[in-house]
Amino acid sequence: MSTSPSHKLQRHLVVSQFDRVWHLVTGGTSFSDLPVRRKVVLSQLPMFLAVLFTCVIAQFSNRDEIFGDYLFIIGLVLVAASTVASGVVPWDKFRYEFTYLVIPSFGFIAASFISIGASQWLTGLTLLAGFPIFWFAWSGACPRITLALSFLVPFATAILQLVHHGIPFTVVTVIRPILVPVLLLALATTTVIAEYNTTLKDSQLRSTLADSKRQADLLNAILNAANVGLVVVDRDGNDVLMNEIQRVQHLHAIPQNIEDPTEAQLLVRRVLPNYEPDTSTMAPSDRPVLRAINRHEFSDELIALGPLEDPRYHSTSARGLFDESGAHDGAVVVFKDVSEMVEASKTKDRFLANVSHELRTPLTSIMGYLEILEDDPHFNTKTRNSLGVISRNTDRLLNMVNDLLAAAAGKHKLASAPLDLGALIATRLESLIPRAATAGIELSHGPLNHEQVHGDSLRLGQVIDNLVTNAIKYSNAGDSVRIEMESDSAQIRFTVIDTGHGISVDAQKEIFTRFFRSEEARRSGLPGVGLGLAITKELVESHGGNIALSSELSQGTRVIVSIPRHFPGQPV
Repeated sequence: MSTSPSHKLQRHLVVSQFDRVWHLVTGGTSFSDLPVRRKVVLSQLPMFLAVLFTCVIAQFSNRDEIFGDYLFIIGLVLVAASTVASGVVPWDKFRYEFTYLVIPSFGFIAASFISIGASQWLTGLTLLAGFPIFWFAWSGACPRITLALSFLVPFATAILQLVHHGIPFTVVTVIRPILVPVLLLALATTTVIAEYNTTLKDSQLRSTLADSKRQADLLNAILNAANVGLVVVDRDGNDVLMNEIQRVQHLHAIPQNIEDPTEAQLLVRRVLPNYEPDTSTMAPSDRPVLRAINRHEFSDELIALGPLEDPRYHSTSARGLFDESGAHDGAVVVFKDVSEMVEASKTKDRFLANVSHELRTPLTSIMGYLEILEDDPHFNTKTRNSLGVISRNTDRLLNMVNDLLAAAAGKHKLASAPLDLGALIATRLESLIPRAATAGIELSHGPLNHEQVHGDSLRLGQVIDNLVTNAIKYSNAGDSVRIEMESDSAQIRFTVIDTGHGISVDAQKEIFTRFFRSEEARRSGLPGVGLGLAITKELVESHGGNIALSSELSQGTRVIVSIPRHFPGQPV
């Protein structure tokens, strides 16, 4: 059955008035959070008001007889004294938690005396025992005693009423008042059960909260011990968790003249290829946290936090969080301080550049004098062979120095122009035939594609040289190295295929990493610094292409290089 709007309005007004009264009495604090003394006063107040109302009613109903009964007066005195004691006694100072139950204990006696003294003129006063009964039941201190008292005290009061007023004991006079004790027992039982369930749930809740706090403390300890900054955001971008390390790292990104900066005002910068921070800060939409909020996932992206004169470098990663239904529910962003690693890399690059420049100058001079000696007609065959060995090893050393210089430079400059990749491959293979022949390796190529691509002939020639010389170096006499070409409308591909030593599966994961050499390569004793393939990959990618490698130990290696027909940025 529906409720009319007027009834709903009346109910709303009643609830509003009750809320106002409760707020006035408690100051807006929940009952469980009030001081013990105030809780005792508020618990005693209903009985005091009920007795006060009883006195008002007595004024209009046999006033002289009621107020002339000594038991009624004793009951009133006990209620007044209990009410005063509830507000005066410092109940929280007592060692025993339930000391305040002395107030409802006196309430039992007071309710009995008032009911016995005035029962002949006022009906229903036995119900006054309900106030201390409910108080005992709510406390949860002694539920069995509470249930016993809830029946025995009202029943004893009813019997004593008969005695006090000289009413004879009959079946009717004894049974008639038993309904009130039974009702109070039923209400007390309901209250005790409700209080037990509430206490049980409260205990479970406290236990759950304690477990959650322990887990939170454990999680914070683990996160802080992990030595990385961590931020967890919800789906709306609000911070849910930030560990102490990230709080410290975050402080470094705050501008000096702004006390509470927005995300856009934080000093977050890109890192340039030379590992120097960009002079301008990143756009807000490109920053790690905002990208994570926008459901982007990324790994090990380098940023710089703080002022230009004191940047701190951080590797950032982000992963999404999802709820039970699979919907996006936030993200985790990790900030790892890698400043020492970046500074070490910058120092290494400076060292490589300086040393390589110092080495290349005398090597160039040596190669010049070797060319003069090789052109001298007075040397015999043995001497010329010796000069050839010196020349080849000097050339190898110069190539290694050039690789070091390229690694130190980090970024390769390209002089892009249309070129015939097939013709370039043929030219480079022809220059490498003597080296392959000396190693006893067959060098060949399949049909060559002479369609033009856009690229740097010097750099692409370096790519071919690096891949073929690498294949020759890690092959045995009798093995073969071959280049195959194919193309489609978007790109031209060439594949360097050898039947040499091969590369293990684990080594293939790191094969394009700078200064990486596989265990097999180190055991072979062949010279190298682990830069050739890394530089090759960088050169291919700088042309907008890609490189892929597949290999099997003792079976050989295939390296596929794909170059777009049109260099990025060039018109089609």
